Amino acid sequence: LQGDKPIIVACPMSEEQRELQQELVDRYDRLRSQKVDPRVDNALAITTDGRKLATDARMLSATAPDFPESKVNRLVENVVATWNKTSATRGTQMIFSDMGVNPTPWGYSPYAEVITKLVAHGIPREQIAAIGDAESDAKKQALFERVRSGSVRVLIGSTQKMGTGTNVQKRLVALHHLDAPWKPAEVEQRDG
Repeated sequence: LQGDKPIIVACPMSEEQRELQQELVDRYDRLRSQKVDPRVDNALAITTDGRKLATDARMLSATAPDFPESKVNRLVENVVATWNKTSATRGTQMIFSDMGVNPTPWGYSPYAEVITKLVAHGIPREQIAAIGDAESDAKKQALFERVRSGSVRVLIGSTQKMGTGTNVQKRLVALHHLDAPWKPAEVEQRDG
């Protein structure tokens, strides 16, 4: 959201994403045309891989490059632009991402990537927080107070960790959805 208006950013696909997308289509076609043991592959696994691919090809492939027009890179651009525009008022932003909370087996994590790139664009590391780093309710409340005061200006987390009981809207100027959650109620929870 920018103010009260949603901003939707379309991102082109890289050649690697197109190839990986075709692999997903081929997997689904095999499910329909052959007897595939659901423990080996199933529609839910394919859909989950599609959600990963939509976030960043590196979530499915250790060899996929950092595509300049990826959702992660566009998100970083938007966050940095908003951070710069609202520096006088210490505006805060929230980034929701349910995919990539934990790194892939080859070590890729959209969370870590976003934080690293925000810092590379000049946002001080101490002004960026991941909700998962606050392991207790007391630490969460302390983090929320730092967001409300504007000392933490970017908060990243999943719908599960950051959706309910996150009262940080005092300085909130933007809400970013790196991915879409499974259920419509979870979108409402993020926006709430």
